[in-house]
Amino acid sequence: MPMLVRKCPKCQKLFWVKEEEIDYVDVNTWKVVCNHCHQSLRIPLITQGANAGAPKMGH
Repeated sequence: MPMLVRKCPKCQKLFWVKEEEIDYVDVNTWKVVCNHCHQSLRIPLITQGANAGAPKMGH
């Protein structure tokens, strides 16, 4: 999987996460840490539709 790019809700900066930096809380949730403010974030995965298995990007 390519790098995941997210906008942190705390510091509002973009950060990049590599696959080896992702902690799998369960099959539908990832736990990552912002590189700037070090806030721990939980990212739910999409479970239905054409993008099933992909991270929900906040759209």
